[in-house]
Parts: sequence; C-alpha cells; structure tokens
Amino acid sequence: MRYINTGRVIAAQLTTPAENPLVTDSSRLIDVWFDGAAVRKQLFKKVTREEQEAFAADLLTRGFVRSGNLLLNPAAVLFAEMEHELLGGIVTIGYQDNGKPVELKVGTNAFAELSTALAGAAR
Repeated sequence: MRYINTGRVIAAQLTTPAENPLVTDSSRLIDVWFDGAAVRKQLFKKVTREEQEAFAADLLTRGFVRSGNLLLNPAAVLFAEMEHELLGGIVTIGYQDNGKPVELKVGTNAFAELSTALAGAAR
C-alpha cells in the first residue's frame, strides 16, 4: 500500500510500457515533484497500473494539464516560454535547494491549454 499526498504535487511524469519497454503493468514508475520551500523530486517504483491511473485521474480532476505522460499544475507555474509553435515550450515550476530552476518541457497543445488557464487565473 502506498499513499502520495496529491495536494502537494505540482507535477508528475508517468512511465508506462509505451515509454519504456522494461516497465510492466506491475512495475510502472511515477516521478513526482512536490512543492515546499524548494521543489523536490521523488521517484516511486513498482507502482501498479491501477495505482498510476488513479493517481493521474486525481490530478486531472484537480485541474492539472496533461502533456503526453507529464501532468502539470497550472497554479505551480512561475514562468512559461514558448520555444517553437511545433515543439512546445519550457515551464518553470520552482527552484531546487541549490537555486537552480526546475524546468519541464511541454508540448504545443499543453502549452496552449496552460496559457489559457494562466490567462484566466490572472484576471
């Protein structure tokens, strides 16, 4: 049994057999970035397919934006910049203990969805 506090999650990357052929339905991976004084990343190994899908569904119901296998909380975005209309952009979600930014790459559709969510929140 595993519990991940999704209220503290600001981004998550799901690894499925489609992304990594060494991963199975009973040994999937989830990389999670947590908020706090500094952004922390944690890898959860041997997550079942059901756990991973329930985790993703919970994040999506909380308003996370999906870019492929990356789920991102628009409220966590500090800075976003489009690199190219066809490739997408880079999103900064915080800083590590050493002061370096935590940057994630998002696809074009997710960047557009994220921009819309951020523009609506700014008003």
